[in-house]
Amino acid sequence: MKFIYKIWSRYDGFYPGRVPDRMQRRSLQLGWDRYIDVVEHGQEIWVYFHGPHAFTNGVYVKGFVQSINTSAATVTLRVREYSTTDPLTDPFLSTRVAALAAPRYRQVFVLPEQWATPPECTIGSTATSCKRRLCDDCSTWSHLPLIAPEEHTTPRRLPDSTVGFAPAYWVIPSRCYLRAGLRRGVSHTSELFYRFKLGEEALAYPLALGIFEALRRRELVDFDAVVPIPLSPEKIDRGELHRTRALASELAQLLGARMHDVLELTSPFSKKAALAAGIGIQEFEREYYDKLRLRVPVRLPNRILLLDDVSTRGSTLRVARRRLLEANPACEIVTATAGQMILKEVVRDDHRLIVT
Repeated sequence: MKFIYKIWSRYDGFYPGRVPDRMQRRSLQLGWDRYIDVVEHGQEIWVYFHGPHAFTNGVYVKGFVQSINTSAATVTLRVREYSTTDPLTDPFLSTRVAALAAPRYRQVFVLPEQWATPPECTIGSTATSCKRRLCDDCSTWSHLPLIAPEEHTTPRRLPDSTVGFAPAYWVIPSRCYLRAGLRRGVSHTSELFYRFKLGEEALAYPLALGIFEALRRRELVDFDAVVPIPLSPEKIDRGELHRTRALASELAQLLGARMHDVLELTSPFSKKAALAAGIGIQEFEREYYDKLRLRVPVRLPNRILLLDDVSTRGSTLRVARRRLLEANPACEIVTATAGQMILKEVVRDDHRLIVT
C-alpha cells in the first residue's frame, strides 16, 4: 500500500525549498496524528505540498517508512528522492494526486494502485520495461515468488552473530536435489538471475526491488551504506558487468542510502575455479581473505548492508564481513543477496518449492 501525505505549507512554513533543512541523514519526520495504526514499516509514502507559497502544488518527496513512534504520533520517512523546485510526478499524475488530496482537514490518503498503468512487460525477453524501472507496477514482477523468512535457514558459513540475512529469490544450481517438480515461479526467478549473471544489466533494478522487499519483510531497511562484493580484476579487464555494483547502485537508491564501493580483490581469484581444483571451503576462505582488502583506509559507517548477487553457503559474505569488521568493529552488518542457491541445508521446507 502507498500513501499520500499532505503538507499545508502555511501551517509551519514547511515548503519544498526547506526539505533539505528538515532532513536528517536522509530521513524526514512526519507528524501522524490519526490512523497511525494503519501504516506499516517499509511502506511507500509520497509527500504532497499544498499552500500559498511560490511553488506548484505537488509531490516533492518520495520515500518509505523507516520507523513508527506511536506514542509521539510520528512516522520517520527514509527519503529516496526529493525536489526543491518542481514536482516529482508528471502533470497528469500531479492532477490526479491534487484531486485525491483536495479534502480539507485530512492529512493522509491512500494512493490507488489502479492509477498505475501496467507496463508492457518484456521481462521474458529484452527487459526494456525493467530498464525503464517500471517494475513496481508490473504484474509479472509482482508474481515472482520471494523467499519468505520461514522458507530458509541462514547459510552455514555465515556466523551466528550476523545481524540478518535476506535472500530475495531461489536459484536452481546445476545439480539440484529438487530439480524435478519445482514450481514454475522458482524456475522463472532462476532464469532471470542467470540472465543477469550473463550481463543483462537491465535486470539489476527488478532484482534490487526484490531484495528491498525481502529486507522490508524482515524489517531491515535502515542502512547508512550498501557495500557490494567486489568483482575479480580480470573480469573487470574483460569488460564484464559488475553485477553486485549494479545491484548496490539500484538498492542504495531504493533504501535512501549511499553505495559504498570500498572492497577490492588485489589479484584475480575465482571461487568456482578454486573449488573445482579441489580446495576446501576453509582454504578458499583463507585465500579469499588474503586477496580481499579495503581500497583505501576509510571510516566505515555503523549500519552496513553487505550485498552479493548470490549465496551458496555464505563463504564470500563471511570473509567480506570479517574485513569490514576489522575496519569498524562497532558496525552492524546485514547481508543480502539477489539469489540463494537451492541447497538441502538451506531449504527449511521442501514442499514450498514443489508443485503440489
